[in-house]
Amino acid sequence: MRTRRTAAVMAAGFMTLTAGCGLMAEEEILPKATREPLPPLTASAVSDEISGLARAGGLPDGDTSTAGLPEGAWRACMAPWTGRAPAADAAGAFEATVMRLRQHDWEIVSSHSGHDVTYRTLAKRGWKLYARSYAAAAAPGPGAKVSLTAVEDDCEPPAKVRAGYEDPA
Repeated sequence: MRTRRTAAVMAAGFMTLTAGCGLMAEEEILPKATREPLPPLTASAVSDEISGLARAGGLPDGDTSTAGLPEGAWRACMAPWTGRAPAADAAGAFEATVMRLRQHDWEIVSSHSGHDVTYRTLAKRGWKLYARSYAAAAAPGPGAKVSLTAVEDDCEPPAKVRAGYEDPA
C-alpha cells in the first residue's frame, strides 16, 4: 500500500533507501595502512633492476662486471652496465630504458646532450644512476655504446673510475 508521499517520490523519479543496521564507522571498513620502511637497495638489487629495465627498453644484454677496474672496497657500492646497440636503434632504446627507470621510481636529476653523448642522471633511495648514450662515431666499435652506472651516494671510487661515468657539466 502506497502512501501519498511514496507515490510523489516515485513520480518525481527518485527514491532513497537507507538502512541503519550493520553500518560500520569508516575507519572500521578501510584497513589501516602500515608504513614499513623499505629495505635498503643493494648493489645486486640495483644491478638486476638496471639489467632488466635495459632489456625491457630494447637494449641488448650488457656487461655488469667491474673487470678491468682498479681493485677496492668501492666495488661493493657500484652497479655498472655497459653494452652496444645497433646504431639505428640505440637512441630510442636508451630513451625507452630511461623512461622505464623513471616508472620504477628513478627520478631525473639532470639531462642534457653534448659532444655526441646524451647524459641522464637519475636518483633513487641513496643511489645515483649515470646513464650515457654515445653516438656511434663517439665510441668506436660495432653499434653505439650505452652505459648505465649506478653508484651509492656514500661510495668513493677512484678518480679514474669516476671520470668514466660522471657528468662533465
